[in-house]
Amino acid sequence: MEAIKIYYDEQGKTLTVWFDNPQKEFLTEEISEEVALIKDKEGHIIGVERLNYSLEKTDKSTIEFISV
Repeated sequence: MEAIKIYYDEQGKTLTVWFDNPQKEFLTEEISEEVALIKDKEGHIIGVERLNYSLEKTDKSTIEFISV
């Protein structure tokens, strides 16, 4: 499994989380007004994108790693 990659585009206001290699992107399926699933050629979900996302400057964001 690839390492999870998280990209925040402040100017474009998007947050993208990749579960696999971003170069495998083949199709993006919008599942709600501001959320899209990114799929490979086989239809597997390899990422998710949140549109119109902005990180507040006052946020004290943290990342918690959970392994199962």
